Amino acid sequence: MIPRSHQRNALLRSLIALLIAASVAQTQSTAPPVEPTPPPSPVTGIRNKISAGDLLSAESILEVHRAKNGEDGQWLTGLAWIARGALLVDDILKAECYVAQVRVSCADRIAHGAELEKDRDLEIAYGAAIEVEAQLLERTKGVSQAAEYVRGELALAKSPVSLVSRLYKRLNMLTLPGEPAPELEVEDFIGNPPPTLASLRGRPLLLFIWADWCGDCKAQAAALAHVKSRYDDRGLQVMAVTRYYEEGPDRIREKARMDSVWKSVYADMGSVPIVISTASMERYGGSSTPTLVFVDRAGIVRRYTPTRLTEAELDRTLDQLMH
Repeated sequence: MIPRSHQRNALLRSLIALLIAASVAQTQSTAPPVEPTPPPSPVTGIRNKISAGDLLSAESILEVHRAKNGEDGQWLTGLAWIARGALLVDDILKAECYVAQVRVSCADRIAHGAELEKDRDLEIAYGAAIEVEAQLLERTKGVSQAAEYVRGELALAKSPVSLVSRLYKRLNMLTLPGEPAPELEVEDFIGNPPPTLASLRGRPLLLFIWADWCGDCKAQAAALAHVKSRYDDRGLQVMAVTRYYEEGPDRIREKARMDSVWKSVYADMGSVPIVISTASMERYGGSSTPTLVFVDRAGIVRRYTPTRLTEAELDRTLDQLMH
């Protein structure tokens, strides 16, 4: 016969096990559901392969992603990069096919309720497809038809700001050099009221399109300060243009941050008018920061560059602008 003490211990162990099991079950039933981890983006790998001129490997990366995750937003962004990659390696036929595929996929998503303002992957792919299509038209039918195409897309794309800016960037690359510099639409400013571009006629002008969070802009600061100091006595005017990225009351804090970043990172540039304007950021294609716009004494744009420049390249362009 089993002693009563052993029976009691066995009963206690059974009760404890049941209590633990019940506690675990209750915890599992009341715990919030765990959000699924999004699949890794294929874009970095695709961009690395494209930069090496390896379009075939980039295509393979996208194919693997699609097999595992379907045609999700990251797949769409990757497809847009593949279209750009095909153009970079001069495979025009593939570029045309991929652009058409991106446009069809974007149209389908929009038809099913997706919105460019709320879907960043969709917006990026949509804008990239337009840019690649414009570049294809430039190569095959000339600048005027490419520009006409982008203007048509701009007439349809009223938002978001980043998309409109991107399309203007492409249009500016096609048409802005040789044209009068568009007047700035000042919505706000930091420091003293900025001059109009019209009032600066007779002086060479460098517009610096920037954002306070932009690492490439900050990296450009030293070179800008050096060339500004060298050309100050030859009448060079430098103006900075940015925009608000926040809404409502948050803009007070954002403006203070802009001012702080400028004073700490760009201090060596001295006194520079700083314009805050969404409209001007759109018109000057400020989707890529920094963007540098070189304007001659007659107010005509002589160079439009949506990228960083070396100090030597800045020097070369400004020296030409002085004449």
